[in-house]
Amino acid sequence: MSDTSTPPISLRRDALTLEDVPALAALLNAVDAHEQLGEPAEEPSIREWLQMPRLDLAVDTVAVWAGEELIGVGLVTVSPHPDRDGRARVQLSGAVHPAHRRQGLGTSILAQLEERGRELTAQRHPGLPAVLRTGGGRDPEPGAGPGGADVRPVLEQRGYRRVRSWLEMERELPGEALRVPVPDGAELVTPGPERSEAVRVAHIAAFADHWGSAPIDADTWQLWVTSHTSRPEHSTIALAEDGTVLAYAITSEDRPGVLHIALVGTRPEARGRGLARAVLARTLASAAQAGFSGAALEVDAESLTGATRLYEAVGFHRAHVYATYEKPVE
Repeated sequence: MSDTSTPPISLRRDALTLEDVPALAALLNAVDAHEQLGEPAEEPSIREWLQMPRLDLAVDTVAVWAGEELIGVGLVTVSPHPDRDGRARVQLSGAVHPAHRRQGLGTSILAQLEERGRELTAQRHPGLPAVLRTGGGRDPEPGAGPGGADVRPVLEQRGYRRVRSWLEMERELPGEALRVPVPDGAELVTPGPERSEAVRVAHIAAFADHWGSAPIDADTWQLWVTSHTSRPEHSTIALAEDGTVLAYAITSEDRPGVLHIALVGTRPEARGRGLARAVLARTLASAAQAGFSGAALEVDAESLTGATRLYEAVGFHRAHVYATYEKPVE
């Protein structure tokens, strides 16, 4: 009897290029469908992601191919500034096709990213302690996909530990109308390009005391606020009489019809005045008027400013929980 089994396909390991955007979109969407995340990837977003400042695709990425199919990917970046604890932050991102998991592929990609992260840390932050950080996926939910159940054993075997939980919160629009007065001494406006730098500076100040936060540099900020998913017409900032940005709600549209409130913050000296609630209310009203069906945001489950209570007060409810994993760089 002749052997009719299909011979195994040899794997090829390379670096990503911009020509790989369609293949990377196909891989990420296969992962999204398997894990039932409801967050399909779009090629323009992926192209922007691969053009982040200081990302050298040739040495900071890994791509694993089975024939013509991209089945595994990894990417490493290092923040240009230390975080609030004086650590260099190494961010690892990656994915493995569901059909090729539990074969050691994810472990090998992670090991390669870790080694590159150590090299980058030594080059850019010599002498500083450093930490490897990566996403641990969504907490598994009844009737949903596996969430982080596939990746977490891999991370834990390599010494990573869960260090933070993040709540994804959602709100239907238009929903109940919010009547929030504008705090005294503040003006609510839509930010124009001329105020982009002032908002970045306010964001750095607002998050300086938050867990794991590192200042965002001007190049990365500019790439983000000019992204094709950015929706500045629905963003809101609160200005002091002297023009200082006191609080902000910055928006994008990552899922069609859902306004993503990507950043919300208040300068420390302006907290307790109701500014965050005011900018959120104005932004949600703008989104409802524009016909968005819902709004979404993410928040640190242990936020020191009590942000979760703020979001619940303006109609958001908890939808999912995501995890962040870390381990120190030796």
